[in-house]
Parts: sequence; C-alpha cells; structure tokens
Amino acid sequence: MKALFYITYALYKGRCLIADVFRDVVKLEGNLRVDELAGRFIGVRVNPGEGALEGCLRVSFKREELLERLLLGLRRRRVQFRVIYKGRGNVVLWFKHGNMCKLCPLVHSSGGVIPKTMLVTPMGLLFEFVSAGGGCVDESSFNILVSGTAKEMMSYMLTPKEQEVLYHVYFRGYYSQPRRVTLEELSKELGLSKSTLNEILRSAERKIVTAYMRHDLPHLIAGKILEKIAKSKPTPVEGL
Repeated sequence: MKALFYITYALYKGRCLIADVFRDVVKLEGNLRVDELAGRFIGVRVNPGEGALEGCLRVSFKREELLERLLLGLRRRRVQFRVIYKGRGNVVLWFKHGNMCKLCPLVHSSGGVIPKTMLVTPMGLLFEFVSAGGGCVDESSFNILVSGTAKEMMSYMLTPKEQEVLYHVYFRGYYSQPRRVTLEELSKELGLSKSTLNEILRSAERKIVTAYMRHDLPHLIAGKILEKIAKSKPTPVEGL
C-alpha cells in the first residue's frame, strides 16, 4: 500500500525576527486586519559559516504606507534588504540577517516533514507542510490549523485533458484581447461539443484561480486561515 501524503497548515509558536517586524506594523495601525499585510518566503537558506539567514520574501500589502512602515521596521531591526521587484500591491525583497531563531535550521533539515510554503504574518509564521505516512508536525512547536491528504488539499491540479485543451485554446488566441478565435471554432478543431469544451475550460479556469489564490495571494489565504484561529480561540502564540 502506498503511503499517503498529507498537507498541514500550522502556526509557529515561537518568535521570528521578520514576523516581529510585521507585528510592529499592526501595532502601529491599531485595528489593522492581518490579511492586509503578509509575505511568502520564495527561497531561504541558512549560512552556518556566517550564522545568518538569507533569502527572498514576497510581500503583499493593501496600502503603500504599510510597505513603508515594514521597510522602516526592517532597517530598525538591522535586517539587510534590497528590493528586487516592486509592483502594485506587492514587492519582492532579498534579505539577510544574523538573528536566527531555533526554527531556522529546523525547517531546512530532513525529518519526514517538508515545508512547502512559508508565510509570514503579523500573528507569526504560517507553514504549509508536506509529510508522508507517519511523518507529523511537531505540536510542541506548532499550532496545527488545517490538515488533510494531498489529494484533498491539492484538488486544483489540472487533469491531462484540461492541460491539453487549455494549451490549445491559449495559443489559438482564445484569451487574447480581443479574442482571435471563437468557442465554436475551437470545439470543431478539438472534436468536442461546444458545451463540453466550455465545461472543461470552466473547470480548468476555476483550478487555476484557486492555485493563484493559494500561492500568489498569500495575504488573502493567511487572512482566511487566521480567522479560524480567532473563532476557535486556540492556545495563545508565544510572544503575542
């Protein structure tokens, strides 16, 4: 029997320098919603020789002043950073600092549980872990929020048929503005009825939007998950 893979969302109970900066912004704003400012670590590495943590962080924000306060907070905490990319509502930062917590080496070592996504929020670090079989998240270090099998949690993956159809209609100009081809023309080319083609496209589009929301709009996902914390009244996170 194949071992089941699980995906678990969990909030780290300890402190993190980067999360502390996010929390400082929230304190300045008073009643700021936690989903108005959040980040996703794109890549992180521990440099044992320098005793430093280095990586890239994508920050999503709803107001420009939140970003300004965040950058000011990083400077005050003596976190080195540079702006790699800046767009409307998001920015990608390179950062480096030597104030590592005990978690930093932990999440980059093997142990049956692999961090797939790491979000930083004003309430702390929010992790998406992947584990196989008996591997489980250490509940002494994390508050587990949501958990399920990979099949359940990754239902947004496209089927081979959806991939094939989406590839064809995209390169034929169906999503161009204005469209270069009609649904009727595409259905004839693919040998499908118009209703079947429309159903396949709607299913694929829904999955793509779901994947985008989860991976490229972390502040929205963080907000939804953290709302569950407030409703369930879990054990308080250390340092909050």
